[in-house]
Amino acid sequence: MPEEQKMLPSGPRGRVRRALRLTPGRRRLAARAGIAALVVAVFAILPGWYALQPGFLTRYPNLAASYKSWASSPKHSKVTCQSCHVAPDLPSQAVYDVRMLGEFYLSFVMPGRRLDVFATPTSAACSKCHVNLISVSPSGDLIIPHRAHTDVLRLECVRCHSDLVHQPNAAGKDIPVMATCLTCHDGTQAKNACTTCHTAKATPESHRAANWDTIHATQVDKVDCAKCHAWTANWCADCHARRPASHTATWRTDHPQAVKAHRNCEVCHTGSFCITCHGVVPQLNFDPALKLAQ
Repeated sequence: MPEEQKMLPSGPRGRVRRALRLTPGRRRLAARAGIAALVVAVFAILPGWYALQPGFLTRYPNLAASYKSWASSPKHSKVTCQSCHVAPDLPSQAVYDVRMLGEFYLSFVMPGRRLDVFATPTSAACSKCHVNLISVSPSGDLIIPHRAHTDVLRLECVRCHSDLVHQPNAAGKDIPVMATCLTCHDGTQAKNACTTCHTAKATPESHRAANWDTIHATQVDKVDCAKCHAWTANWCADCHARRPASHTATWRTDHPQAVKAHRNCEVCHTGSFCITCHGVVPQLNFDPALKLAQ
């Protein structure tokens, strides 16, 4: 037995100290392990960590606008791309980590290439931070039953919140515009009455008049239409561009009966339109005081 080992105490304590003692062979093994760890740190851990930072994405021209909008976001600029755009489960996160390590090296040999690794955020990713979903807007004037949409209807958050960090809406905000709500709240899929969502708005009494669709154009200077309707840039055109519900496939033969009950052709059609078929402006149920559309 080597002289230095004879000097070690006997018993369990001695056996532990002998097991931990660095022999020349163990020193060589420790040195190799240290070198291997250094190589892994230099070529995998540090590059991988850097590739996961949002700033790394500035290498890719196709992500420049997205990065700029993210960086200027008052809330989401504190959240990494991976947190939202990668599913929160461990396998998905691990796959993303490995891929971005590869992207680190590819960015050197293929500068300017497009990077397409980001999927649309899922509700599961959103719910990591957005735990307390509100049911009424902070101002109290809008009913927003989030749980009914996410838990009952199982809608993905991006179904409504498509305008967020990377694409603000026309008003420069990150909240859904009314037009988005109306894609479902069309009176068929979901209720479309004003009071369904708005606590301080209801259909004005004037709008319930039988002739409102005929005379509303004359009221523009008397009422503030934009107070309710300015949720889209061209709200007049949006409505007038739609074919009325009454104008079905049989409207050519049905419209004389409709005119007898309520004539409002002039709201959309000029007299020359009627003349195309009738030869003259039809006088049935015609109000001479009614101005033709121009």
